[in-house]
Amino acid sequence: MFNKYKANEIVTIKLSSGEEILCKFLSVDSDCVTVEKGLVLMQGPQGIALGTFFSTADPEKPITIARQNILAISDINPKLKEQYNNVFSKIKTAAKPSLIV
Repeated sequence: MFNKYKANEIVTIKLSSGEEILCKFLSVDSDCVTVEKGLVLMQGPQGIALGTFFSTADPEKPITIARQNILAISDINPKLKEQYNNVFSKIKTAAKPSLIV
């Protein structure tokens, strides 16, 4: 399931809890998947927004997820990828109409 993804590729991961994480895929081993800069979709005052996946974790450190808790991994929706990249970009692009998924 993970062998088609390369390090530093932006992916979406579906957890057994039902959460979906938009993140940068780093690596996989027999027990864990390592990602960084995880975001989740949240309901905000103006509609759907991206929020931090692991709010209390150091945002500069990778996150390790047990493989047994992952149901699926997929390429990210191109519209969401643009928004994801904008969150972490030092150069901000002009806002576009909000995305409704």
